[in-house]
Amino acid sequence: MPPPNLQQGYALLLFILTLFMATSVTVYYGILPQANQLKHLQTQHHMALLNQVKTNLLLYATSTPEIYATNTNGNFYTAELIAAPGYLPCPDTNKDGTSDTPCGGNELLSIVSGQLPQAIATRHFRFIDDTPLDIWFVVDSRYVIQNANYHNATIKRYSPINSHSPGNGNIKLGNQNNLVALVFISDKTPAEHLLDPSQNLFHRLNSPMITISHAEWNGNIESRARSEKNAYCQLDSAIQNWFNINWRGILC
Repeated sequence: MPPPNLQQGYALLLFILTLFMATSVTVYYGILPQANQLKHLQTQHHMALLNQVKTNLLLYATSTPEIYATNTNGNFYTAELIAAPGYLPCPDTNKDGTSDTPCGGNELLSIVSGQLPQAIATRHFRFIDDTPLDIWFVVDSRYVIQNANYHNATIKRYSPINSHSPGNGNIKLGNQNNLVALVFISDKTPAEHLLDPSQNLFHRLNSPMITISHAEWNGNIESRARSEKNAYCQLDSAIQNWFNINWRGILC
């Protein structure tokens, strides 16, 4: 039988060990909810940011006739050169915050990716304020505002662009398909999120993401065209403007 003083030593050691374990458990279960809450708040912030980006991208797409009514010197384009509603910006491929044009290819499954441009400086249009976050942008090449592979009426972009043309989006994300674009925040590049290049199939890898489906894109663009239907349908069909080139055959 151990001497009394040794027993007291064991008891004290056991008490300290028990106290340490109890304190550790309390600290752990006190910190864990805070860490989870902070992560949840960060995710909420990122998603709010991405949804604002989505709103701005769709606003840009519906407003391209006004945004690109003039050249960079402020001189108005002739009617046939003014962009129809529906185009999206080229990504920022050199991380300088601006859209890098022209971009994309002309193959059916061609996509172009890079960082989301902060703004189109020459057009006074901003997609997002300055941010340290890596925000990536992937877009179907047929929808970009300037693609040198297309030479329709010298406009260097896919045309006509309307509900039927191109008629779909060539990007997939998990079980979502028919996407025109996707935007996400990640320290991993679009190439690292690309699961199957032959299908343009991406996966999330736990990254906050938003998509623009063809249905969403078309809903916004067709609504814009329909809002001007009465005025444009009364004009001479021979006039080469964005409505006659892209929408007259559908809406008039």
